[in-house]
Amino acid sequence: MSVNNLKKLSKAKHAGQKYAVEMLGITKTFANGIIANQDFDLSVKPNTIHALIGENGAGKSTLMSILFGIYHPDNGKIKINGAEVKFNSPHDATQIGLGMVHQHFKLIPVFSILKNIVLGAEVTSRFGFLNMRKAKTKIMALSEKYNLPINLNRKINETSVGEQQRVEILKLLYHDSHILIFDEPTAVLSDSEIKVFLQMLLHFKKQGKTIIIITHKLNEVKEVADYATIIRHGKKVGDFDVKKTSVQVMTDAMVGCHLHIEKNTMLNFQTERRPVILKVEDLHALNVGGHKIEALKGISFNVHAGEILGIAGVEGNGQTELAMLIGGLLRPTSGQISLLTDTNTYTQLNHLSVKEHYRHGIAHVPEDRHKYGLLLDETVAFNCVAPLINEKPFSRFGFINKQAIREYATNICTQFDVRGAKGGKNIARSLSGGNQQKLVFGREISRPHKLIVYVQPTRGLDFGAIQKIHKDIVKDAKHGAAVILISYELDEIFNVATNVIALLKGRITYYGAVKKTNRSMLGNYISLHEGATS
Repeated sequence: MSVNNLKKLSKAKHAGQKYAVEMLGITKTFANGIIANQDFDLSVKPNTIHALIGENGAGKSTLMSILFGIYHPDNGKIKINGAEVKFNSPHDATQIGLGMVHQHFKLIPVFSILKNIVLGAEVTSRFGFLNMRKAKTKIMALSEKYNLPINLNRKINETSVGEQQRVEILKLLYHDSHILIFDEPTAVLSDSEIKVFLQMLLHFKKQGKTIIIITHKLNEVKEVADYATIIRHGKKVGDFDVKKTSVQVMTDAMVGCHLHIEKNTMLNFQTERRPVILKVEDLHALNVGGHKIEALKGISFNVHAGEILGIAGVEGNGQTELAMLIGGLLRPTSGQISLLTDTNTYTQLNHLSVKEHYRHGIAHVPEDRHKYGLLLDETVAFNCVAPLINEKPFSRFGFINKQAIREYATNICTQFDVRGAKGGKNIARSLSGGNQQKLVFGREISRPHKLIVYVQPTRGLDFGAIQKIHKDIVKDAKHGAAVILISYELDEIFNVATNVIALLKGRITYYGAVKKTNRSMLGNYISLHEGATS
């Protein structure tokens, strides 16, 4: 279909059309032999919210990438508002009003937020000059209307993952899309931000938009979705009327068996007689964006062996900087970070490199797996051993032991269910987002460590994978590891942590045992209270 016809189709009304989106008999096989989608049918009614649910690697993102013109199917056809279309690129999809917010954001790091949003839909004068003032006015109006605060002058490489997601949503709104596709949109949002986002979806629906949302959070599906399609191993399991279907039924259909939520088994954890592994004393640090804004303002705490210390807070209150400080990716302006050594003395970490942090026994699952967690164009096997490549048995006298690397990687991929790795031979970029996350998690928890820092460890994971990771974290702590769990999801804190710190504007507003608090109380401490308590 020509671009002109696509533009005409973008103006077509939903009236008289049974479906806004139809994907019929879609099959997609990648060069590495992985069949992502097999004879898949998806029908989305106009002016509805339709959830696409499945385990990590089930083929959800691939299916939506086909709809958006990123991939071309081997077989099958796509209809928009009843008319068959063939997209040569995402630009074609955008032309007829499709917009997609990807799980891994499609932003240019060295461009400002403003330039990223207007890219591809620039406003020009009749003489061809860019009218950035007009674009900025429109963006700021959208930002205020949908409660998506943003600094348009900041560069993407200076922003957090949460800010980047807001940029992607604003970009979609700016392009006036009427069929909206969201891939794991709430994975990095706090409870309050999720509520705002879900209300935003309902508002979009009232405006006549059609929404497809990929998510593993079935409580959110239950709250806003009209219909759900469940996919398993690239094949369709079934379509469900969400209002008439329980979360348990959808969960069981997704994984193919019955699952139940594990209770926190570490609520009675006692710190007495357990050594302090990490000391954080009067720690100050600047914002990671480099704008000389103080992100941490004199925080202090200890982490004991066997303790799981949850760090709760709305994104942007110092959690990112704290994780990077402990992981060696950032330097404090003042204060001390000290780690217990094998000689039972403490060594200061303030000015040590990432490699030295690793050598002292600190593991780190970062917030941004693409930027800090993986070498995307290296093999899965190499990524498994990257922090240990210079150690036995992976190398000796400068020679690489490929068999040892392969065996180690195979064990990690098997133990942590990293699908699509093909014995470690496939490159990391080829894995789905959830399987990339499981790869980073498996690598970090598998290597020797005294302390492990998790930032959003279950981001983008399905229910079964989340349950397994939570069990692995608890098991690791019971074996003596000190754990810091930074999560924007309060449910995760209450499901796993023994003690909890609430962060607000770089200060600790609560520090105590999980069993002595509740969701409402902790929610207040991360959003309302200014004074520090203990």
